[in-house]
Amino acid sequence: MFAMFIWVFVVLNAGIVLRLYFALRGPGISRPLRWGLCLLAVVCSVAFPAGRWVEGNGFWVTAMTFTGTFCLSVMLHAIMLWALVDVFRLLNYWFRWFSIPPERRVAWRHWCCAGIAGGALLLSGAGWVNTQFPVVREVKLAAPAGVAPLRIVLVSDTHLGRLASPAFFGRLVDQIASLSPDLVLFAGDILEYDFDPSDVPASAAVLQRLKPRLGVWGVLGNHEHIGGKGGLNRRLLTEIGFRILVDEWAEAGEADSEKILLIGRDDLSAGRFGGRGRKTLKAILADAPQNGRLKILLDHQPYHLEDAEAAGVYLQVSGHTHNGQLFPANWLVALLFENAHGYSRRGDTNYWVTSGAGTWGPRVRTSGRAEIVSIDLAPQ
Repeated sequence: MFAMFIWVFVVLNAGIVLRLYFALRGPGISRPLRWGLCLLAVVCSVAFPAGRWVEGNGFWVTAMTFTGTFCLSVMLHAIMLWALVDVFRLLNYWFRWFSIPPERRVAWRHWCCAGIAGGALLLSGAGWVNTQFPVVREVKLAAPAGVAPLRIVLVSDTHLGRLASPAFFGRLVDQIASLSPDLVLFAGDILEYDFDPSDVPASAAVLQRLKPRLGVWGVLGNHEHIGGKGGLNRRLLTEIGFRILVDEWAEAGEADSEKILLIGRDDLSAGRFGGRGRKTLKAILADAPQNGRLKILLDHQPYHLEDAEAAGVYLQVSGHTHNGQLFPANWLVALLFENAHGYSRRGDTNYWVTSGAGTWGPRVRTSGRAEIVSIDLAPQ
């Protein structure tokens, strides 16, 4: 999969550079300017893999990574805009909506090229702004009889690392704290593969500002397991202050009316990255108390939703999909998952799949919003 991604990335960028070179030919743009713009496109395309391969989280490495990932977004949007232009040209060839005088065709080609570049930059810039202001989704669920009112705040896919610093985490934690949660759940991909362990003290100081009475709990996602680092990242998350559940359950709450059985599944990808592979939900609950506790399941990837229904889970929370993050990927994830974003229900089991509070790759969102989910359990 990684090799395929690299080849696709190289081919798409080579196509863009060649298309740019031929689109800029003709009077009005000098040869040095044309070559300079093509060279800039090559540098921007190389910045993404270069930013991923270098180590450290210094200023220049972070700047290179941000530039490279942002250019990746620009590239994707430029391809889509160019495709729309090509479709329009093809339709115009058939239907002859309008014609361009021969002496104006070169100028039109140049202006079209500038419009595509400007449009891609504008869309990516707006998508970056979109990531800076997570929206709060308010969900109200009917609590089962005998369960006290409860506010759960769900967060997922923060991807703390080179592009999501402790400062970003601090703003997120302050927004969570303003909701006065009783319980906070992090549904995986909390850390990115490039998270610097030296950021643990700063991240721990941030998390200490969050003091829900039933604790801050989380599970591992696929990104915590990349490179076989599942064990290391679990330890780092524990040092930061998260209570991480990996194929296990725990009880939260003291009074009988608020005792909750929290169940955390290891990520579906654990075996693929050298781990032991995760347990079945039935095996995890084999020694769990059978006293009617409210069951809440954390499972990063929202596959096999029927498992939670069969286990009598009241609420499953997941992330992973990002709701596509970049349009039109949201259409793709909608085909891949039974529930790719938002609320759904199976029998007596409620599900919420969050689009996440952070991003992977480009700090850009053009399909939906970054979100924090506030789930209120109240009497019928």
